[in-house]
Amino acid sequence: MGAPDLVDESSPISVAAYLRMSTDKQQYSILNQSLAIASYAEHHNMAIVRTYRDDGRSGLNIEHRPGLLGLMEDIKRGRPGYEVILVLDVSRWGRFQNVDEAAFYEFLCWRAGVRVCYVAELFENDGSPFAMIMKGLKRAMAAEYSRELSGKTSAGQRHLASLGFRQGAQPGYGLRRQLLNARGELKTVMASGEVKSSTTDRIVLIPGPKEEVRIVQWIFEQCLAGELCGDIARALNDRGWLRPGQRAWTYGRVRFILQSEKYAGDAVYGRSSKKLGGTLQPNPRGEWIRKPGAYRPVVSPETFVRAQAQLAITLKGVSDEELLEGTRVLYAREGRLTGPLIDAEPGLLASQNMARRFGGLTNLYRMVGFTPKRNPRYAAVRSWVTRWRQSLTAFTQDWLIEQGSVVRRDGWCLTIDGAWSLSFSVLNGCHIHSRRQPQWFNHRPSELTDIVVFARGVCGEVGLRDYLVLPRMLFADWPRGFYRANGPIVDSCAYLSLAVLGDLARLSRMETQACG
Repeated sequence: MGAPDLVDESSPISVAAYLRMSTDKQQYSILNQSLAIASYAEHHNMAIVRTYRDDGRSGLNIEHRPGLLGLMEDIKRGRPGYEVILVLDVSRWGRFQNVDEAAFYEFLCWRAGVRVCYVAELFENDGSPFAMIMKGLKRAMAAEYSRELSGKTSAGQRHLASLGFRQGAQPGYGLRRQLLNARGELKTVMASGEVKSSTTDRIVLIPGPKEEVRIVQWIFEQCLAGELCGDIARALNDRGWLRPGQRAWTYGRVRFILQSEKYAGDAVYGRSSKKLGGTLQPNPRGEWIRKPGAYRPVVSPETFVRAQAQLAITLKGVSDEELLEGTRVLYAREGRLTGPLIDAEPGLLASQNMARRFGGLTNLYRMVGFTPKRNPRYAAVRSWVTRWRQSLTAFTQDWLIEQGSVVRRDGWCLTIDGAWSLSFSVLNGCHIHSRRQPQWFNHRPSELTDIVVFARGVCGEVGLRDYLVLPRMLFADWPRGFYRANGPIVDSCAYLSLAVLGDLARLSRMETQACG
């Protein structure tokens, strides 16, 4: 079952185990998979020398699965130290919507001399025509299961949204999430990053702290007085009314509040959708789900309607020529143009809206005669860094919550069990061969957290190479770059996976429980 009999009485075969659990069925728990794979290995004279795992990860794509990414990176390097990879079944390898993608990753293993064995399948993965047909059928069934599950989940969320229940994690500035039980009775107000403990509980939005509510109301008052979003943001910052985490207000954040109907008490769901690992796409207004009067409003519906009319007048009143002239003035004064400079300039739209208006910032720069002095690959690297940082932060938050920790997220910072904080910094490697030159540069300032994980990779490669899990207490200043060899302190903190974060969280949970 699952593979040809590989028994060798002389010495056990070195194998790796791959485990993945999403949230679909208890039968696929990490423990159950481990037991099944361990039993299979014992009966086939195999020794498990390496385990890759993706806890709570969807099988739709590889991008958000550090375990499988690490496995493929080891395969790519060659000589991973094992001959076989044991997986529970075909669906654990992945529910890729393109079944050829699953076959491609298995092919990479086969080409490296490593076989993939599905221990709970009734066919032997021996390359025979029967095995090929069965694998193709199983992969198609796994993909179809994901499509059906996605449809059912979407229908359930749309139904709950039509009843006025909140669908989404972040309530927004000036709002908080209120938990209701199955009978509609009030329970607790949920903290940032907290998840509901029962599937029958429901969530509604309520006004947040008085000082935040007052700031939201002040933003609407300024809009009705004819102030531009950028001017409102600068006034908020000048007054010291910053967002949580001492983050400054921007044009985009102010405009988001002014256009969010939840502040007027209306629940709106389905503005955009992301299906089966695809990209986020806006939906037509006719497909949005609305529930007027679902929440207690922060501003009156009349005030919200008047603000939309004022916004329309303000935005329509700024012509392309006026925006281009304002950009030329900014360029002449500063000698350069950047997104943050545009965001802070009175009379201009936010940089993302300027990009939308003129077909990208690069095109805007060209129209005003500015040529950025940067490597043409810079934009691709920056996008790669941001995607990985988002993926690692979201993955770690979900993973540690599922392990039982209380995780609060504030921007890029995660606070675990109220005991320690964590953030990620993704470093792109440079192909420099001199030992005296750093190969991974730390271009961006790191967050002020207890631990910073420096994830090292190379833009364009599949997966990351490793993680430097560095405590702040050991460094007065973070290194500007990292070498292949960095000395005993740094190199002793290098890991091939994020499992060490799970160990740290387990310790903090034990300490929290001991302190009562």
